[in-house]
Amino acid sequence: MRVESLSGKVAVVTGGSRGIGRHIAAALHEAGAVVAITGRQRRTLEAAAKKIGVRCHPYVCDQRDPKAIHAMAEQVINDLGAPDILVNNAGGYRGAPVVDLSLELWNEVIETNLTGVFLTTQAFLPAMIEKKRGDIFMISSMSGKKGDPGAASYAASKFGLQGFSQALLYEVRKHNIRVMVLNPSSVDTGPDAGPAHGAGLHLHAADLGALIVHLAGLPGRTLVRDMDIWGTNP
Repeated sequence: MRVESLSGKVAVVTGGSRGIGRHIAAALHEAGAVVAITGRQRRTLEAAAKKIGVRCHPYVCDQRDPKAIHAMAEQVINDLGAPDILVNNAGGYRGAPVVDLSLELWNEVIETNLTGVFLTTQAFLPAMIEKKRGDIFMISSMSGKKGDPGAASYAASKFGLQGFSQALLYEVRKHNIRVMVLNPSSVDTGPDAGPAHGAGLHLHAADLGALIVHLAGLPGRTLVRDMDIWGTNP
């Protein structure tokens, strides 16, 4: 089977300055891509980009700010070109039982995890359609398939992401754009320095990075629409 090289491809990773996003950005960079990472704090972003490598570029952007998202996308396209890979990773978790859940907290989670993904995707989509090729990865969660007590807003955002992604796929696949949803279980986001197998280990964020590199390299005829990823023996 032919595997496409990521060398020279442009990748955007939202929330790429820390946690899962940073590991994904590092994996794409190591595979040869030019990587744009986004986040709210310039100092943290610049430090992460420097650590990841010379082809990693920081862009300050608040996922809840429509104007900031539009400006970020425009700048990335001007600087680096239309993305070949868009990883919608930025998100947040705020939990409370429904009886205590404030509208402010509800809106914060939905705006970050769902509306922000919609706006970011919409901002980059015309350039990706014009390019007639691309991969959009949605970093969801097992909470997008089951609700847990105290996580109503988070689960709603991730269930919504599933519906949004399915509808988007039917709209863009005619332009040779794939939409792939990844649903990880609990993720270790620290340094990838421990054992790779054995009891008591969670899925590692570096594994998600390696998976995205692999999926992006699959021939365009191949589509993995929805993937659940678990730690083997946590």
